[in-house]
Amino acid sequence: MTAMIIDSKKANNPLFIFSCLIRGFTDLRRPEFRKYLIIPLLINMALYLGVFVSGWYYFSGFLEQMIPAWLSWLNWFIWPIFVIGFLMIGVFTFTILANILAAPFYSRLALEVKRLRNDQANIEAIENTAWVSMLSELKRLAYLGKFVIPLVVLFVIPGLNLLAPICWVIFAAWAMCLEYMAYPFEIEGVLFPDQREQVKQARWGSLVFGGLVMLGMSIPVVNFVVPAAAIIGATAYRGEIKK
Repeated sequence: MTAMIIDSKKANNPLFIFSCLIRGFTDLRRPEFRKYLIIPLLINMALYLGVFVSGWYYFSGFLEQMIPAWLSWLNWFIWPIFVIGFLMIGVFTFTILANILAAPFYSRLALEVKRLRNDQANIEAIENTAWVSMLSELKRLAYLGKFVIPLVVLFVIPGLNLLAPICWVIFAAWAMCLEYMAYPFEIEGVLFPDQREQVKQARWGSLVFGGLVMLGMSIPVVNFVVPAAAIIGATAYRGEIKK
């Protein structure tokens, strides 16, 4: 596919990217979008709460067995690590799982955003290509999966583990961008290999977008509506950076 020509100055402008995401949050109130939001919202709530509560329960039991009473003061150090670890790894992992389950609704949401923006180019592509979107999602997961194990190993290498959190944040921001930009891409008939190349045209903007989404995902309660807001924002962003 021929590379899309974009306004690189606008595409890499943090203020413009931030405004697109804010627009995503404000547009959540639009009645046209409600039918695409309820089930994904319930999926997100069930996954996040279920995983966090289960993790809290089993982790507390693990600590009770492994740490003797006279070392119980260590809990003050260990629990923050658990919470930070959950936010860094758990949020990223279960965001992708939640998006897989909610993908049909999110695709329709992106389609509705394009229609309301009077951007009719290729919007019929999504109607009969659900299997193509699923294949694209699997390719995206395979691509991201190549980086997960090396990053986890980096955490246990003395010296290099100091860089591990920074590397993980950059990776997670890139992954969040690829995940949420995918919906407007797929409506246009752009599959994952070409998605990745087109996103690279605005690397800085892509990391800013993904970083802001990741920040929103780390805020309790707010994280339930961030995916839908990110998809609306990504669709608006992509529509406005085209030349």
